Amino acid sequence: MILVTYHDEHFTKGIILNRPTNLFLGDADFLNVDGEPYIKPGGEESTVENSWQIWFGGDVRGLYSENSEINCIHSIDTETSRNVSEVLINNLLMTNYEGATQIIKNGEASASDFWMFAGSCGWTGGQLLDELNRDSWYMVSAAESTVWQELIRQRDEGSDPREAGIQTWYTFMDLIGKEDEAKSLSESFADLTLKEYCTEHLLFNATNEESDIQEDGNSLDLNDLISSFSSTPDTLDKIVKLALNARNGLDGTLLRGSSNERSPFTLTDQKFHKSILLILQDDDELSVAMLLNHPTTKTRPITLSNGKAVEMVVRYGGSFGIPGVIEQPIIFLHNKSKLKKLNIGEAIGNSDIWICTEEQVIGALSEGSASQKDFMVIEGFSIWGKEDEDGEGGILNDILEQKFEVVEPEFTDEIWVTLLAQAPLSIDTIDRNGRMSSDAWSVAGKNENAFPSYVYKSKVTTTELADDALRYWIEAFLLGGVISSSEKYSAFD
Repeated sequence: MILVTYHDEHFTKGIILNRPTNLFLGDADFLNVDGEPYIKPGGEESTVENSWQIWFGGDVRGLYSENSEINCIHSIDTETSRNVSEVLINNLLMTNYEGATQIIKNGEASASDFWMFAGSCGWTGGQLLDELNRDSWYMVSAAESTVWQELIRQRDEGSDPREAGIQTWYTFMDLIGKEDEAKSLSESFADLTLKEYCTEHLLFNATNEESDIQEDGNSLDLNDLISSFSSTPDTLDKIVKLALNARNGLDGTLLRGSSNERSPFTLTDQKFHKSILLILQDDDELSVAMLLNHPTTKTRPITLSNGKAVEMVVRYGGSFGIPGVIEQPIIFLHNKSKLKKLNIGEAIGNSDIWICTEEQVIGALSEGSASQKDFMVIEGFSIWGKEDEDGEGGILNDILEQKFEVVEPEFTDEIWVTLLAQAPLSIDTIDRNGRMSSDAWSVAGKNENAFPSYVYKSKVTTTELADDALRYWIEAFLLGGVISSSEKYSAFD
């Protein structure tokens, strides 16, 4: 639910009304431009430390911004209030943090009389109207009493952030005669991913300290990793190996997507969920890796020396090329002992996987030393930058954050053979390809989750949701359009 707070021909601004968090802040948490609290507890400005529940108002200068925008909605009708507030609709007013504290200081209200929103939403001129015309939004004409009723209900009932404010959305859909549409979307993929978004971004764990809200890009180190794991021999052994790999260079290391019950790739970068990655390069400036488990609909025609043409499956390696140098490069890989003895290509780091040129592939195929099924053809790659001067960060940071796991070299051959069994992507092959990909991922490491986690108030596990998110990504980006909907959902959106 969006409340539009400003509109002209150039810009529209609004705040989301139905995204409560469980985060409460005190006055000392609000800093001025000098980095000092606006109100110091126990100081002359205040004799009471106010407690403010924070609501998510939008991504623009939102919760995770260095300079969050704070808007306070209220219904206080006093002279002080009118001087520091803007009337939005009748008995619904808006002020900022300073205005709210001034009203409280004058004894005209308490902190619980305000709904404090961090962040807002914004549209350029005409953008919101276009979205309304596409039915991305519905316009609602509602009295301020209805808005207040829902805001008060969410506050007083202690709405769980994981519920994502869906009940409020149902209420307003009923008001405009869209109740059947709302019911059809109950437990939909869209609803469940929204719940996961709110679980990840709006639910703050009281046992965590300042790490609840972090700036993006903070690097971890091995000490952080060691302290976050149980000190089992197996875990410590993996940490030592990872430290040695990082010291000697990660080139040629195989990785797989996280095996955590709650995948880090449900909401973003779904391509990495249950993925197999090969690190091509890891230096002081960047990490370069490519996905091995995503066949595309494309094939690469190869003309042999006798004029015969063969088709080779092209796999999606990532979305990046090198701008201005080479776009979406084609990379050839093999893991065949005979070709290694013939020096066809060269090893990638300490890996058993070799990289070779197209000319070498043509030569090997023409001479009968290999078949097209012995090679992988990869288009594109993924890049992780390193902003630190000492070269820290990159893909190692994601490994330390458990987004990826290092694969033991002994599993390389089985993973390779399993992935080579995949076919060019099509409606007919997508399910089998997915099973082959999942099998390769399972070969790469243990998958022990004795207690599966579920999406909040749902029968769908977080792993199932992540699997479906990956499936829809493959359909949308590699196949050309979403074609399926799972029976476990009442609807797909």
